[in-house]
Amino acid sequence: MIDGLWTVRFVRGGPELPEQVTTATLGSWTHLAAAGVKAFSGTATYTISFPGPAGAATAWRLDLGQVRDSARVRLNGHDLGTLIGPAYQLMVDGSLLGERNVLEVDVTNQMANRIADLDRRRVAWKRFYNVNFPARRPENRGPDGLFSAAAWEPLESGLLGPVTLQPVLRR
Repeated sequence: MIDGLWTVRFVRGGPELPEQVTTATLGSWTHLAAAGVKAFSGTATYTISFPGPAGAATAWRLDLGQVRDSARVRLNGHDLGTLIGPAYQLMVDGSLLGERNVLEVDVTNQMANRIADLDRRRVAWKRFYNVNFPARRPENRGPDGLFSAAAWEPLESGLLGPVTLQPVLRR
């Protein structure tokens, strides 16, 4: 497992960018103490520095564990790819790992938390020409009978982990 202090920096999205946070425990950013994280929809960059893994494997499997909802991965400045699930794993060539390593994961969540925030604050965001926006489920019906996400709880967002690096034998 890759352990240590993770820096979580909110880089794109809204309604506002929460302050940078440092944490030793991965989990939904909606549970962080920073202001604005429950309503935030966008991208946050998770960064950690860790020592090179023990062993002389030529390849390693990087497993991000749970991610909400997509992840772009960089290791020591090398772009390893973008993952959209259901498994958030990729292969890492052993030559990319050194004595000290920096892993960066850009995680982008869905717009649901932002939409719920807009509806709670009664901001007009449903701009459709000649169409009503009916609610399919009764619990999503607002006072006007149309769709409202104001009662939604924040969806889990971010890098939930655990993040692991395991040696792989190539044949």
